[in-house]
Amino acid sequence: MVIETVTTQAVSLRISRAELGGRRSMTQEEAREAVARALADSGQPPWARMEISLFPAEDELLLIARPVSPCPCRFRFSLFADLAAAIAYLPPETDADAVYICGGYELLLYLAESALPNAVYEFGEPLPCTPELAAHLAEQGDLIARENAVALLQKYFC
Repeated sequence: MVIETVTTQAVSLRISRAELGGRRSMTQEEAREAVARALADSGQPPWARMEISLFPAEDELLLIARPVSPCPCRFRFSLFADLAAAIAYLPPETDADAVYICGGYELLLYLAESALPNAVYEFGEPLPCTPELAAHLAEQGDLIARENAVALLQKYFC
């Protein structure tokens, strides 16, 4: 396996037919393992979700992988006190961003909707979101806390 590129945004690998046992392709699990190995060998953290493209050629297989951002759950709070109250019910390790924009507080939670406690719905208004909208809000709004927002806000306000 020849590692062409390993960054936080992409992995590119060339895998010889000999390494594939003469096959022209590989299974999804083999592809995921190859990407995970390349990331680990380069000191990069593993990706939870990824998109993988395989391009077979005469003597080798080109594998290109990109991380896929989970679609965040977005909640709007009119008062900071409501945001703090909702945050109190989340595990501190929850991956989240908190932003102040257009006169309200937005909490972007990067976890499955089924894992959200009811208190988040009680204190905040759920709104639709895409990864692109989440990036826009974090860029255009006043960022209160990024990535470790839950732990940080719990430390000072809960």
